[in-house]
Amino acid sequence: MPNPSVVAVAVANLNEKELLLAANPGKYFTEAHYNGYPAILVRLADVDVDELRGLIVNAWGSTAPKALVEQYKRALPPA
Repeated sequence: MPNPSVVAVAVANLNEKELLLAANPGKYFTEAHYNGYPAILVRLADVDVDELRGLIVNAWGSTAPKALVEQYKRALPPA
């Protein structure tokens, strides 16, 4: 059932999923539907825009072609 206060975000692998879930269960959680799948559920009220952007960029980067990811990184302003 759709829930506008939660978004599903892919992660690189199941290890990353477990690390994120353990690190902050108030923000991140899962449901039986996502068992065995590298994705977390994020409570939108508990994350800020920068954190959500990072999660989405990491999700994209884990599946995008490596050349495209490198092009994106080169286009970022220096840290």
